[in-house]
Amino acid sequence: MSAPEPTPPTGDDAAKVAAVRRRSVAVLGDRVLVAPPDDSDRTSKGGILIPATAKSMDRKGLWGEAIGIGPHVRHLDVGDEVLYLPDDAIEVDVQGDAYLIVRERDVHAVASLRRDGATGLYL
Repeated sequence: MSAPEPTPPTGDDAAKVAAVRRRSVAVLGDRVLVAPPDDSDRTSKGGILIPATAKSMDRKGLWGEAIGIGPHVRHLDVGDEVLYLPDDAIEVDVQGDAYLIVRERDVHAVASLRRDGATGLYL
């Protein structure tokens, strides 16, 4: 005698099953999981509104918060603000939210509240 086939969940039950199946994410190697800046419109120094859809032709760095680091990352901590180039990042979707994966060597600057190894420059 075999067990009856389970019926697939529908409606609210499907959402509950999907929430249970979500997995935690572990960053590996020398990678950094970065929360990108919001894609809202920017304003130039002269006051000109630049829409989020406008693509910059120059290599402009972006600041984002490191929300996860791999075991081989040596110079960053979770919560640090990191400067990276968008071309060096891989965009990933984690549980419906967009994040970026950047190698530690592609991080060009770190802004943190820590004082160790400070150069005297403040951002």
